[in-house]
Amino acid sequence: MTRTYALLLAYDGAAFRGWQKQPGLPTVQGALEEALRALLGKRPAVHGASRTDAGVHAEGQVASLRSGRGPDLDRLELPPALRLRRWAEAHPSFHARSSAVGKRYRYDLALFARGAPDWERARAALSGLEGLAHLPGLSSPSRDERPAPPLESWTLDDRGVLEVRGKAFRKHQVRNLAGHLGAVALGLAAPESLRELAARSRPWMGARAPAGGLTLVEVFYPPELDPFP
Repeated sequence: MTRTYALLLAYDGAAFRGWQKQPGLPTVQGALEEALRALLGKRPAVHGASRTDAGVHAEGQVASLRSGRGPDLDRLELPPALRLRRWAEAHPSFHARSSAVGKRYRYDLALFARGAPDWERARAALSGLEGLAHLPGLSSPSRDERPAPPLESWTLDDRGVLEVRGKAFRKHQVRNLAGHLGAVALGLAAPESLRELAARSRPWMGARAPAGGLTLVEVFYPPELDPFP
């Protein structure tokens, strides 16, 4: 009988060329599938909730797989930069990516916004996004042409740590947002410019913050499917 399993993962993105496996390159998906092959005797297909870019970290990435065996995933041997926080048998229809209803990301703007940033200016810029039905201008060019939905919530503290939650995020969206917020905080752009850029129909062409400041914090699922309530 084939069963579905969910894995809650954390990793240091500096050690990987992103989530998605690529021939000859170290990736999170590749390392995980190889460790599962060693444990199960065959390489299962693993699906991740977020295809994080090279250098992006995770504290709460979720992966799913189906297996006809009852694996003891506590015996999974992973590279030092990748950690299995928890695992559970999931609902048969659970899929790490397609079952997700939201994600939360964190970005440390102090990584690149040096000097004397004015975070109140950046918060004013974020407030300017309220009322927009979509954020088409925040994402980079991609095959996925759907506009980004609005942010469900955000916080930006006085250390420059940004947290955003939304139903879905498009390519480079959080890094693009962080890059412009850094420019606003440093006085290089006006707070109202973020709303103007986000509302544009064409893709983002502005500053993009470095990948190393971004962390996938949490993935959200409906209560009836959540493997880690």
